[in-house]
Amino acid sequence: MSETILIAGASVRAAVDSALRGGWRPVAADLFNDQDLQQQCQAYRIADYPEQLLAISQELPAMPWIYTGGLENHPQLVDEISRRHQWWGNPGSVLRKVSDPFLIQQILTDQDILFPAIRADWSRQTPGRWLRKSIHSTGGSGVQWADELIPTKRSTAPAETYYQQYIPGITCSGLFLAERTSSQLIGVTRQIVGKQFTSGKRFSYAGSIGPLRLTVEQQATLARIGSVLTAALELRGLFGVDFVCQQNKVWVLEINPRFPASTEIFDRALSISLVDFHCQACQDNSVPKLPPPRDRLQYGKAIVYARQPCTISAQCSQAWLKQTSQMVATTTSDGFSLADIPAAGTIVSAGNPILTIMTQGNKIRQVQRQLIQTVRQVRQQCNA
Repeated sequence: MSETILIAGASVRAAVDSALRGGWRPVAADLFNDQDLQQQCQAYRIADYPEQLLAISQELPAMPWIYTGGLENHPQLVDEISRRHQWWGNPGSVLRKVSDPFLIQQILTDQDILFPAIRADWSRQTPGRWLRKSIHSTGGSGVQWADELIPTKRSTAPAETYYQQYIPGITCSGLFLAERTSSQLIGVTRQIVGKQFTSGKRFSYAGSIGPLRLTVEQQATLARIGSVLTAALELRGLFGVDFVCQQNKVWVLEINPRFPASTEIFDRALSISLVDFHCQACQDNSVPKLPPPRDRLQYGKAIVYARQPCTISAQCSQAWLKQTSQMVATTTSDGFSLADIPAAGTIVSAGNPILTIMTQGNKIRQVQRQLIQTVRQVRQQCNA
């Protein structure tokens, strides 16, 4: 009999998909609790996010649990839930270290790993272009240009924010699996950030395309980054590293110490359950070296954000739900599938996510074109 596992976070559908593929029986607690999630498993909506999660967890029988994006910003809540449910991942003590950019800067620069300059204050006389970021940012939320926030005088960042120098280049994310004191690089995706077709905010995460093909030098640099972070921060299981790629230079931006959104790309490309690998690693079970991609296809996902308020009709919701499993078992380079389907009557505010599109193709440009075309179709259907 497969083991039950609690998966909690702002959006857990991708992790639930992976867990089911690995033979687990997930129980979900999710901010949106979309239709396709409800069809897959026992699911609870965290109406008062994230505070209500503690009450939900206390009503459930004790079981292992993992968390997805957003909960790394609530280390005390993670520890409170872990008093009842065995955590498989990183405890609050690790999350606090990961959220300290000055500590991350010290760890990386001591090992001659590139990390953008950071500081607590900024003025227009400061050379270069700078961003203001929150230590509790998730998916790029709260990231803004410093010069658009502060027109004239020197400013000290408010509590729990800091300034980071902007590094131009291709924004990517590396996915790692940490076991005890070592880690293996699973792969790299290109992030969809700041693309108009998704209508996401300038720095908001809006999807991924990959797996990218790396040079030998890039592969070695990223593997070393994963090893350094795993040892210094005592990371366990899946974690992500966002970085900017400038040819063979890798500039680390931040660490995501949990199931990253890009994991879904590799679950599809490798035909495996990375949630299962995560759970095995967190139990100190031996984890085999991951297989190479099953094909040379590129896989993509894009989050569609509403440009204006809209209400999801029953017709839209039902039609989208029929397309949630369209590409589950195919290796063809055309077609698309949908996920994170809102229920009929859901009101989506401007700037909030509507649903997720997934597709695949022979090249990154083909994948992006398919995503753009499908986004247009979705917008026409729901007038968003």
